Amino acid sequence: MHTTQTDPAKPLVQQALAHGAIAAILVGSVTLASAWVPSSHGGMGLYAAAAWAFLCGLGLSHIIHEWCHYAGAALARSTIILKPVIHPLFFDFDFPANTPRQFLCLSLGGLVGNFLLLGILVVYAPAHDLVMTSLLAAVLGQLVFVLLLELPVSLEVLAGKDPLQALTDHFGQGGPLFLRAGIGGVVTSALVFLLH
Repeated sequence: MHTTQTDPAKPLVQQALAHGAIAAILVGSVTLASAWVPSSHGGMGLYAAAAWAFLCGLGLSHIIHEWCHYAGAALARSTIILKPVIHPLFFDFDFPANTPRQFLCLSLGGLVGNFLLLGILVVYAPAHDLVMTSLLAAVLGQLVFVLLLELPVSLEVLAGKDPLQALTDHFGQGGPLFLRAGIGGVVTSALVFLLH
C-alpha cells in the first residue's frame, strides 16, 4: 500500500489510537449498562440504557466499517491519502492511482466489517436483554443502510464500470438515495425490536 505522507505510520497510529479508544468506550459502556440495568427491572433507567446502546451500535458500526474499508485497501496495496488529523473518515482513496480491483477490495472490505460485527453480536450478545437488543438493532440497521448505499456501486464496478464514475452516478442521486437507505435502516432496526 502506498500513502502520500512522508511518514505514513504516524497519522495511522494516531487514527488507530483515537478510534480504538472510542470503540473501547462504546463497548465498555454498553457492557456495563447491560450488566447494571437488567431488563427485568424496567423503568426509565432501562430505556435510557437501551437508547445509549443504540447510539453506541451506530458509532461502533461506523468505526468497524471504516477500518475494514482501510483493511481492504491495504490488502490490495492501494494508494490512499491518510488525513493528518483525527477524523471519522480518516483516509481518502486515490482513484486515478488505483485499479477497479483495488476499489472493490476497499468497498467490499467495509461491508465485510459490518457482517463480522453483526456475527459477533449474534453469537455473544445475551438473549432477551433490551440493552443488547438495542445494540443489535443499530448494528443490523446500519448494515442495511450501508448495503443500500454502497453495494450498488460495487456491483456496477464488477460489471465493468469505472469506479469513480459509478460512485459519482450513484451518489449523484443525492437526498432520495440517503432517504431510501435511511428508511431501510430504520425499518430493519424496528423489526429487531418487534421480534425481541
